[in-house]
Formats: sequence, structure tokens, C-alpha cells
Amino acid sequence: MKIYETIISILDEKGPLSIPLICYEVNQLRVSDHDKPLLPSHIKSIVTRKKDLFHMKEGNISIAPDKYPYFLAVILDGDEGITYQVNINFSKKSFSFFEWINKGNRRREREPYLRVLGNIDECKREVIAMKIWEWEPFYGTGVGITLGKTNWKVKLKTKSKTYVSEGADCYPEKWPEFCQSIGKLTGEPFTY
Repeated sequence: MKIYETIISILDEKGPLSIPLICYEVNQLRVSDHDKPLLPSHIKSIVTRKKDLFHMKEGNISIAPDKYPYFLAVILDGDEGITYQVNINFSKKSFSFFEWINKGNRRREREPYLRVLGNIDECKREVIAMKIWEWEPFYGTGVGITLGKTNWKVKLKTKSKTYVSEGADCYPEKWPEFCQSIGKLTGEPFTY
């Protein structure tokens, strides 16, 4: 995990903290004895470089309100007659996963299997790292009407803002990592 991701995890768990307290917490989590302890100046430098992710008020650092995810909704609708919907409530640490298979779908029925579910906090860190708020509102081919395409929509609600991005057969650069993160959380492959 990168140091800024560690800082995000600490702030997510403990709320706003001063730079010396963040430094102390980060040093407590560092595993290797070979790692030199970080100094408050290192933490300040990281927070300054990643100023889009952090907010400073009265000497305390917090995750920027417009980047702090509360809820994520994803719909993936493919030409194979299968639609997936995932709703993740980060504040309640819960999620729901729906799979619709349209009548007449030729895909063979799957045998039931045990799913290994992922960690919502880890998914939250990955969502922050993917910077969904920088995704374009629409990704498309620009060709016109296309049959047999995959449509998708991502809606991210933060403390102070809602971001929506959608597309048809075109995806943001981080789409494979995004699908992998959702699949890891739900225990179900999430892609077409």
C-alpha cells in the first residue's frame, strides 16, 4: 500500500488528525524494521502533493469531502442478455449484487459455488485511487446506433458531490482495475 493510501485508511478510521498524529499512526503501521520512520515533514509533503485528496482545517487533515466516497452504484448491461448491478454503501459497510439473466439467454446455467467476498474498506481505497471523479461523463464510439453493445453507468456519491459516468462499448483507462475491484468485493467476475 502506498503511503497516501495508508493515510487515507487512517483518516477513514479515526477522522481528522494533525500531521504529527498521522505520522505516528503511519509509523505504527509500517511493517519492516528496515523502513526508516517517517517524519512529519514527509507527511506534510505527501498531503501537499495529493492536495486534491486531502483537506486541511484548523491544523487537522481529513479526506476532501468531494472525494470521500459514501455510495457507489454500478450497472453493466451486456449484449449477452445479462445485466449486473452493484450498490456499495461505504458508510454502512454493506453492498448488494444483482444479476439479471433475460429470458431466452443461451448462456448455460452455472452450478452454485461458494463466493469469497472482499473487503469494503479495501474497495473504498481502490475507488479513491482510481479517481472516478476525473472520469468523463460519457464514453462512446461516436459511430451512431450500434447493436450488440455493452452499456455501463457508474454513480459515485461523496460527502459533498455526485459524479456520474457512463458509456457504450468505450471505457475509462482504469476500467479493468475498476471491474477487478468490484469483482474482488462481490466474489463474482464483473466484466464482459
